[in-house]
Amino acid sequence: MEKQLKILLFSAISCMILVKADIANSQNLDEELKKCSEITVSLIRLQCYDRLAKAPEVSSAQPAAEPKRRSLFQRRARNNTTQNERQQNNTKATQQDSEAVTQIQTNTQSSDSFGQVNEAQTSEITSRIIGQFDGWTGKTEFRLENGQVWRQSGNGFLKVSLNNPKVTIEKATFGGFRLSVEGYNSRVKVKRVQ
Repeated sequence: MEKQLKILLFSAISCMILVKADIANSQNLDEELKKCSEITVSLIRLQCYDRLAKAPEVSSAQPAAEPKRRSLFQRRARNNTTQNERQQNNTKATQQDSEAVTQIQTNTQSSDSFGQVNEAQTSEITSRIIGQFDGWTGKTEFRLENGQVWRQSGNGFLKVSLNNPKVTIEKATFGGFRLSVEGYNSRVKVKRVQ
């Protein structure tokens, strides 16, 4: 009987100690949560909450006068950092606004010229084929006087025998190019090799 009484007394004392520790921890936890909520930088605030979640037994009991003094310094530091952040945000916003204005200006310029023929861009070139030209049969390569090399990419057949004929390469409808020989009513699709 005495043994049971000792066990009962021991368990009652241990329960009281645990309950008292939980009450103290909950008060300290509330203080720590309040401290975390006062942090203005979101990433640091999140890290503070994570730290509390990992170790909920916060055992730092501090006098009431010290947190007030500390929070006063935190407020001053926070005011200084918020002013710096505002200045940085204002400069970033100004830069973004200027970039947006230039983007709008370029978009309006490009939309104003949409559908019009760009006369600054050449739509055809004229040159001569170097040497003997025997027409095209399938994968014929054309070497021009200006150094360009073009290869036949479309189907077609032309049988002629000319020496240094004058040719014209012009833009086709869907971004390709067509080669035609002067004096002949025949064209072939070509692709620039060099």
